[in-house]
Amino acid sequence: MRARGELFSDIAQVVNGAASALGGVREELRGMRQGYQERSQNAGSVVTREDFDAAISRIEALAARITVLEAQLAKAGKTDTKKTATKKAAAKKAAKSAKTSR
Repeated sequence: MRARGELFSDIAQVVNGAASALGGVREELRGMRQGYQERSQNAGSVVTREDFDAAISRIEALAARITVLEAQLAKAGKTDTKKTATKKAAAKKAAKSAKTSR
């Protein structure tokens, strides 16, 4: 009976070793698959979700900044338009005076 117990013990050790080896193979295959996916994405110009989200947030921040700058520009443009109109009127008067004084 002792030999039979040793036989089952040996078989159990072999099975455990095989299971361990299969686990290692599975991890190796997973790593190879991930590497293949990354290479495929890079070759196809596909971005990751994290990069996409970062780009979207940057675009939204820039859009908000553009809106603020456009508002400032419009405000400055209204002020400059009044000044420019006044300068143009003064220039016209000066030109008329110069023509009539000749």
